[in-house]
Amino acid sequence: MAIKKETTEVRREQIVKAALTIIGDEGVQGLTTSKIAKLVGVSEANLYRHFKNKDAILTAVVDDLEQTLSNNLTIVNAEAIAPLEKLECIFKLQLKHIAQNRGIPRIVFSSEVVFRKDLREKLSSFISHYIGMLAGILDSGIRDGSIKCAGGSTITAGMFVGMIQLSVLRWSLSGFKTSLLDEGDKLWEAYKENLECQG
Repeated sequence: MAIKKETTEVRREQIVKAALTIIGDEGVQGLTTSKIAKLVGVSEANLYRHFKNKDAILTAVVDDLEQTLSNNLTIVNAEAIAPLEKLECIFKLQLKHIAQNRGIPRIVFSSEVVFRKDLREKLSSFISHYIGMLAGILDSGIRDGSIKCAGGSTITAGMFVGMIQLSVLRWSLSGFKTSLLDEGDKLWEAYKENLECQG
């Protein structure tokens, strides 16, 4: 049976998704080019036409994660809704995406990322950018009188990211048996209550 030829862009996307699936099942340590090739349905030689090695695939997985989270934030931020509604949409969208891709926490919290300077710096830079965008939404809510931030918008945005991390950590430690979205909903309600201006 002939292997269907795909464009480079489509094949690279398939490889990244396959890598994330394997990481979700076996962790980063279980990721091999032979497993990726098998899941995608190509030879290892074909795989190397798109990525020079496993490290390059890992970098592409992190890039894809950043792009998706950033796109979600940008799309919601452009919506003509109240700042607090924007934050809630972003929070739930991010948790939904992570719940559908359990390889995400396994790669973000892995030693392979921590000990690779390029990936560590890439994620650190992205998180700073992400917090900055969230802080901008919070600032717009402060200006229109719908949000109060006792510790300032940057710290409050950091707490938002911390809620995602805590929800994901607890979900991961349960072996992915609990509901990530239910866990996040409880934290969101408490966060929202502290931000809302009454009256």
